[in-house]
Amino acid sequence: MSDIRDAIRNQTAASAFRTMNGKSSKEAALEQMRNLTDSQLDIMAAKCGIPEEHKLIYRSMMRGEDNVLIQKMKSFVDTLKTGDLILMCGSSARSKALRNSQKSVYRGARSSHVAVVHADFICIDAIPNVGVTNRLISEVLHDASDDWRVIRLKDISDEKTERMLKVCAYYLNQPYKIFPKRKPAKKYSYCSELARKVYLDCDMKGTGIPSHALIKPCDFDRVADKSNCWDDVTASVTPFIEFCIEYEAMMRVTSKAFIDGLKLNRSRFDDRVKTIRTIRAAEKNGKISSENASNLIKEVHESERKMKFNFWDVSD
Repeated sequence: MSDIRDAIRNQTAASAFRTMNGKSSKEAALEQMRNLTDSQLDIMAAKCGIPEEHKLIYRSMMRGEDNVLIQKMKSFVDTLKTGDLILMCGSSARSKALRNSQKSVYRGARSSHVAVVHADFICIDAIPNVGVTNRLISEVLHDASDDWRVIRLKDISDEKTERMLKVCAYYLNQPYKIFPKRKPAKKYSYCSELARKVYLDCDMKGTGIPSHALIKPCDFDRVADKSNCWDDVTASVTPFIEFCIEYEAMMRVTSKAFIDGLKLNRSRFDDRVKTIRTIRAAEKNGKISSENASNLIKEVHESERKMKFNFWDVSD
């Protein structure tokens, strides 16, 4: 039993050390970057896919210096916000066929896909053969027709925004599947279903999002066209989106910390699951009592509560 208890404590300690090391290693990395030559940083930039004309900005970013990118980021009147919905139609024949097939349901149908803004210029959406994943706004709109638009629910509180950040992360890596279901699917998503359940999970009121068994992109077109609870912010956020597209490689470098942070949280949950399985196996084999197993699992859950994110496919 002491070995199992040590494993739990080591797991918690490892999480703490990872956090501590994250801070110290960040400072050390910044100092290391400041000491690199321009040529060395340019080689790193090339590996990251940074175009030649943006290498000066990359060097400044890596050294923690002010630069054109940061100044431009501060200049926008409006930027993408967590929970914004991207309504778009792909340029492929298949996407256009999907859009047209929805016109029998809603004559104003113009979308074949829905994506949710997770944070800043990072979106989350469900796509065939990939599932639920984070993508840059530039990637989401890469093959979109020009009539895409962005809608925003009015009066989302900071508390709801924080909740939405966590809910979006919760569904990462969920497989793509289209299956009619009125309640949020627990083990799969498709684009419009993912958008709906993000808002349902956040207990958003008055969204106008329907509860059809099969929710379609055109249902969000209808919401955008007819609901007074949403604002069309396309015009105000377009300059920001164009900026993100222009500096796509830099946005990818900048987004790495956010995406890697979610992966780290997921790995910690994976560690927790393995620990609980070890405890239950020991209980089953008679190495520890049921009472001790229960107490040990409670310790694991206590460490779990200190984590910021939960995930759909991690269970006891």
